[in-house]
Amino acid sequence: MRTPLYDTHRKLGARFIDFHGWEMPLQYSGVVDEVNAVRNSVGVFDISHMGRLLVSGREAFDVLQRLTTNNLQRLSPGKVQYNLFTNERGGVRDDVTIYMLSEKEFFICVNAGNREKIKKWLSEFIPVEDLSNRTVQIAVQGRDSEKVLGRFFEVSDIKYYRFKTFGDTIVSRTGYTGEDGFEVYTPIEEGVKLFEELVNEIKPCGLGARDVLRIEAGFPLYGHEISEDITPLEANLDRFVDLSKDFLGKEAMLSKEIKRKLFGLELLTRGVPREGYSIYKGDKKVGTVSSGTFSPTLGKGIALCFVDLEERIEGNEVSLEIRGKRLQALLRQYPFVRGRKG
Repeated sequence: MRTPLYDTHRKLGARFIDFHGWEMPLQYSGVVDEVNAVRNSVGVFDISHMGRLLVSGREAFDVLQRLTTNNLQRLSPGKVQYNLFTNERGGVRDDVTIYMLSEKEFFICVNAGNREKIKKWLSEFIPVEDLSNRTVQIAVQGRDSEKVLGRFFEVSDIKYYRFKTFGDTIVSRTGYTGEDGFEVYTPIEEGVKLFEELVNEIKPCGLGARDVLRIEAGFPLYGHEISEDITPLEANLDRFVDLSKDFLGKEAMLSKEIKRKLFGLELLTRGVPREGYSIYKGDKKVGTVSSGTFSPTLGKGIALCFVDLEERIEGNEVSLEIRGKRLQALLRQYPFVRGRKG
């Protein structure tokens, strides 16, 4: 599958990668260059591979409230909420952002690999309209994003995790980089034109940079830090779980013994942590890397990892096994990099 912006990516010299069946740009000028652009200025991403669903009707609020861990009562029209769909075992079906268009209408952004799964599952409870093939999704990220996107939309008054509509276009102050930024959901023709105008003045960025940026910011990726078998509590997403309400899988989630929980790691020597690498305290294995990378911002290897509860201590000295060698590392809280929010 290809997004409506594929031809533009080719003209820009993108290197492509298969991501959940989508032929997506991995990089253009280079991952480090693109990460630095977002951290120091601004960059633009095509994220149209994500799923975009619309749920509406009298029962929409109650249905979504029963199926999610966060409390939708905190929403009002114009607000966005990060939320988690859980299964009967308390694991995560998907992590999503929910936009309250009105008290009876909700726009939901879901992960690319989970789009069909979530659409089919939600349809068991309420009618779902899939807008994915009629729209594009563009992320403008970095401290200069307001200045750049402000030439196309009035965005200066949009607060963090809020949105505005401009005709058929939604613009929210959200992102997956840890920096100030916006996500634009718009019909295909308008979206292609917008992206082509944006890349004339700011750096296009691929999924390689997006992954590095989200690890630096400590954001989970489905299939790594969260999954059908990993609960929100194990993934250290407690703040997005409201135990004052009932939701699908709540009792199963609370009854599951937590032995390891998500934490951060930074290498003290040269090396790059990767998924599946083992973490040791002395001769005892105490954790496993779920996502790792070299951080251009910090100039060192960093990772998100599941660590034994008793070892989740800031500054705890451990070792990371890379290709049979043990490298010195520290366990630490994340985010590793704190950007400037809107």
